Amino acid sequence: MSYLRCNVRTCSNNQNDLCIREGIRVDGPAADTKDDTCCCSFTQRGENYSNVVARNSAAQPETDIRCDAVNCTYNKEFKCIAPSVDISGSAASASRETRCSTFDCKKTL
Repeated sequence: MSYLRCNVRTCSNNQNDLCIREGIRVDGPAADTKDDTCCCSFTQRGENYSNVVARNSAAQPETDIRCDAVNCTYNKEFKCIAPSVDISGSAASASRETRCSTFDCKKTL
């Protein structure tokens, strides 16, 4: 598991910069840069409720991360092995407006 910090405050899974989900998925199978990645687990916060985290429990800092960004140095068999991961996109309204800021391309451009 990686320590996940998420600044996507428009996501219904965000609670104090942590994610309520036990696991997320980062997309970007052809990614060469951070901007080519996104958090597929993003769900926009609705106007009629604050977020889904109000349901049960507190978010935990450690999160399993499935990663489809195969060009990332931290991708090992579609799992993120980075000790710490940052997801950014503070004003996102769709998953494509988020990104994995920890992405580090292992291939030479």
